[in-house]
Amino acid sequence: MQEFEKPIDVFAHGLVYPEEFGLMRRQYDEYLLYVDREFGRLLDFLESTGALDNTWLVLTSDHGELFESGLRGHQTPMLYEPLIRVPLLIFEPGRRTRSDIHAPTSAVDILPTLLHVTGQPAAGWAEGQILPPFVEPPASRMLYSLHARLNPRQEPLTIATAVLINDRYKLLYFFGYRELGEAGERIELYDVLSDREELHDLFPERRELGLQQLEILKAKLVEVNQPYL
Repeated sequence: MQEFEKPIDVFAHGLVYPEEFGLMRRQYDEYLLYVDREFGRLLDFLESTGALDNTWLVLTSDHGELFESGLRGHQTPMLYEPLIRVPLLIFEPGRRTRSDIHAPTSAVDILPTLLHVTGQPAAGWAEGQILPPFVEPPASRMLYSLHARLNPRQEPLTIATAVLINDRYKLLYFFGYRELGEAGERIELYDVLSDREELHDLFPERRELGLQQLEILKAKLVEVNQPYL
């Protein structure tokens, strides 16, 4: 696997020593190996007892990691792909063959999907959409991600990172952080189809496109903030 040297971000924790990075990465990989083994044991048990014939099984994650950018944990404004792009596997009862789905999805889709496939009524308060292949995917879809850990609770968003993924383009909007200094905000734009490592920020050269995406994202923030005004 090709490795990339990524700059240490202003929001990072200063992980710059190769030996420290290697140790933390190895420890994390060992955790993953342990989880993989335990999940395999669970799957073998469900299969051997016949439970998989009437059980929906979902494997996903709440976050990834971003060691290569100087991050020691996952509570970070740096919502890059290694952190927010997580696995999602759904095992349908009785299925014996795999089906790969490449439509854009979000973790908020899991609840409405499970309600749908188990014949339960939809939850009106739940966000998200029913995942393909259980329904036909929309022709296009915009996905959002947000980090607002430092923002005061039950107040409009003033310190946060908001992300819009619209087709192949991903916009990151950082605002309100003291690390940003007098500027108060930072805008980045990536083509995550051709630049999955997010090494080339397109915003300086495709400013018009970036501002169009930012307008969409800010409209969503106005909607989200409305209950707290």
